[in-house]
Amino acid sequence: MYSLDINFLSDREIRPIATTTGTAPATPGDRGPLVLGLVVAVVALAAVGGYWLVLQQQLQRLGAREQQLDSDIAAIQSQLQEISNIRAQIDIVRAENMAFANVFNRIRPWSALLQEIRDRTPARIRIVTMRQTAGTGGGEAAAPEAAAPVEGEATPTPTGGVEIIGTACSFDDVNDFVLVLQQSPLLTSNTVAIGQSQRQLEFLDPTTDGSCPGTPAGTLTALVDFTIRADMTTTPANELLEVLDRQGAVGLATRIRAIRDAGIGTTP
Repeated sequence: MYSLDINFLSDREIRPIATTTGTAPATPGDRGPLVLGLVVAVVALAAVGGYWLVLQQQLQRLGAREQQLDSDIAAIQSQLQEISNIRAQIDIVRAENMAFANVFNRIRPWSALLQEIRDRTPARIRIVTMRQTAGTGGGEAAAPEAAAPVEGEATPTPTGGVEIIGTACSFDDVNDFVLVLQQSPLLTSNTVAIGQSQRQLEFLDPTTDGSCPGTPAGTLTALVDFTIRADMTTTPANELLEVLDRQGAVGLATRIRAIRDAGIGTTP
């Protein structure tokens, strides 16, 4: 048998083969942008890190400042509390001083009152007895702390009152005595009043008892028994110093002046 050989190589067209070439390696001169980028990144990171450190330092300083302010506030609050306590103690002492001064201002020495009534007693009046009373409360206002009166009884006054029992030559003499007592600064004028007055049934015997001053000789006179009641004034004693001095209550006047000179009982 015969074989047939065909050679196709002689008829094939020779074509160029396109080959893919890789990127040429960069030369050292081409690394500038990369280095520049790295430098920019490092600088940015350094700036951020530096700014963070600055912020941390500022936060630390602010924290220390806050602690210092808290400490100062606590110290100031402690001082304010101490000042408040001192003011409270001052108020207590001031109240005690006012109470102490008011005690003397409410005192009405009987020696001064007796001398005052003695000086104002007319010649035709004879005082038999005097006694202290709770007062009628019909004049100046009573103290707020005064107890409520029992129904049917007079309201007492803070300084009390006085009752004068005696005899007079006539009813007119009793009325005149009341008018004179109403002028006394140690008594509340609108409370001075006659409690009772009554003429005695028997006449004076000129040979034994004598007669009333100013009564014509040989005139039969029957005395008048009377009772006069009045409230002592509520005017503070520090406003009555001249009267107290004049009526011999020098001790009380001296104490009140000493208290006043020491600034006790005065408004700061």
